Amino acid sequence: MPENVSPLRDHGDEPIARDSRRPALDGPAWSILAVYDTRDAAVLTCSAVERMVFAGRPVRLRQAGSPDEALEVLKGEPDAALVLIHTAVSHPEGWVGLARMIRESLGNTDIRIVLMTDPGSSAPDQDLILRYEVTDVHVTGQHPAEHLVTVIATSLRTFDRLRIIATQREELQRLKHSVEQHIEERAAPPLNTEQRLRAILDASVLPIFITAWADGTVLYANESARRQLGLVETLPDAAIWCAGEDRNDLMRRVQADGVVNAYEAQVQGLGGRRFWSLIAAIRITIDETQGVLLTFNDISSRKAMEEELKRLATTDALTGIANRRFLMDHGEREMRRARRYGSDLSVLIIDVDHFKDVNDRWGHTVGDAALKALVDCCLGELREIDILCRLGGEEFVALMPETPPDAALTAAERVRSAVAGMTVSAEGGVSFSMTVSIGLTAPRPGDAALTDILTRADEALYEAKNTGRNRIVVRV
Repeated sequence: MPENVSPLRDHGDEPIARDSRRPALDGPAWSILAVYDTRDAAVLTCSAVERMVFAGRPVRLRQAGSPDEALEVLKGEPDAALVLIHTAVSHPEGWVGLARMIRESLGNTDIRIVLMTDPGSSAPDQDLILRYEVTDVHVTGQHPAEHLVTVIATSLRTFDRLRIIATQREELQRLKHSVEQHIEERAAPPLNTEQRLRAILDASVLPIFITAWADGTVLYANESARRQLGLVETLPDAAIWCAGEDRNDLMRRVQADGVVNAYEAQVQGLGGRRFWSLIAAIRITIDETQGVLLTFNDISSRKAMEEELKRLATTDALTGIANRRFLMDHGEREMRRARRYGSDLSVLIIDVDHFKDVNDRWGHTVGDAALKALVDCCLGELREIDILCRLGGEEFVALMPETPPDAALTAAERVRSAVAGMTVSAEGGVSFSMTVSIGLTAPRPGDAALTDILTRADEALYEAKNTGRNRIVVRV
């Protein structure tokens, strides 16, 4: 058990800091369990989730110092969303033993599992990660703290989606049973079953409607479907689909499988409002008419959160420009596009000369400010279609689509000259200047991947460094 860490410390009652920019909390707390037996891991986890709010709901952290304690907690909290397991946790099978007990002994397949490991530790076995559905691995000291926050947020989103799908599946089966029961009861003495069925479906807050298989005519729409989607019985349902192909694709899946539990599509509601919906559909027969029962769940806020997570995952936290992950993905696409259409593409690697001296003399705060100023300066000399990414440290890459090397050289010279002419303020009213070295290249027919281009640009940069710095070297 880590020093000064209670085995079952509950953070649910701790106040959550709010400010005018943070929306009011509107849901129950996310339950997260952290399992570790080192103080460092405990401190890291607590700092990552402190005051964390995801999708308008706070995070409640509980801690356990052993797998046995963790199992006791999970038995009492079937709605726990995430368990963070330190790979050095004391157990004969290590983290695998706890993961196996969660998935097999408890039968809990919804809760997300994230592993935390130390630098230098052996990487978790990939087959075991897949077998026990481990969401991610966080290496303390190697991955930044922001990585753990992003991993936690992604895990909570995945857990929430699994629960929504399960609930929607149950709701769909219940509705199908109600419809089938209604059909059977039509032959019985009059019990006002039509009104009873409508009452059952109208009680749902989710839009529900039944559409004819043959022509898409709405056979029935509950109150929510009429109010939110503007559906009218006897008219086609085509108007609600932002993309008609989504409807066709959904119906193909229903035809193949009989039921679809989770299909995401954009739909258009009453008044023209467009929103993302998680749709469940099941094929039914009413009075010998083939139809499909559909339910809709508005997931617009969740989709917005997904987009924000994607943005955070591909954005450099310090400078606000794209990061290495974005570079590798977007760069490969630009490379394929240039090859397919025979268009030009140039790549610059920009490195700050003697940047270590800046940090050593003025400190990292001034160094960070210098990098931000550098980015602003570079963006001012590049075009809107050019993509500037931070490769790491004081090294940056500029992707320049539709740009031959000679034009890229002109742009690179503008960048070099502009950086050399700017000044950065330090303490005591003192200012200093910086220079950059730049390596420039373009794709060659034999390049298999973006890394081939970056390697060549890096070689050009290395030459610029070795021949005096504050210059540009071209290798095409």
